[in-house]
Amino acid sequence: AHDTFHGWEIVDNTARLCAMNLFLHGVTGRHTEAGFASPVTVADGLMQHPGVFFDIVLSNPPFGKKSSVTVIGEDGTAQRQTLSYEREDFRATTSNKQLNFLQHIASILKANGGRAAVVVPDNVLFEGGAGERVRERLLEEYDVHTLLRLPTGIFYAQGVKANVLFFERRLPREAPWTTDLWVYDLRTNQHFTLKTNPLRASDLEPFVEAYTSGDRRQRQES
Repeated sequence: AHDTFHGWEIVDNTARLCAMNLFLHGVTGRHTEAGFASPVTVADGLMQHPGVFFDIVLSNPPFGKKSSVTVIGEDGTAQRQTLSYEREDFRATTSNKQLNFLQHIASILKANGGRAAVVVPDNVLFEGGAGERVRERLLEEYDVHTLLRLPTGIFYAQGVKANVLFFERRLPREAPWTTDLWVYDLRTNQHFTLKTNPLRASDLEPFVEAYTSGDRRQRQES
């Protein structure tokens, strides 16, 4: 309740809403002389490595390919400028938000066992250039073991084709860590809507059972 959950949020009001929701559910940050610290840090999480590593990272990064900032000119007009993140721990420098979030999440996992589940759009799986370099690093240094293909109709933007990518960080070695990728298709012949036919936990039960978290070697094709 006090030192398990951590988050980063770039927008002040959103961070306040998140922190209040956590507090109402008994989840607080570390205890300090001034009281409990917020478990949500208000900052651009992509700007730099936080200096800490985590056992588990669960994330649904914002969609949209380009990172940008709004610059107010001397005449008061607002202009949006494309933003790229240059970090030594990134394999590729790009303005693609999903690729930057994926690189950031991979960088903050604990060595030899840190786990992640990240929602990514289809373009992250197939895009060339920076996308290819990011995927190469993941396949070499991480065990990218599961891809859950999500159905359409579960996000506010209709028609979004997304996936959940599961991977674990491993210690460096010469051979790539990813040897097999298990794909679970929850998209074909499936369609949901936010109001009349929302995705429910029961819809994911077959995936959870087939996932066999105790021993992934026991998975069977269906």
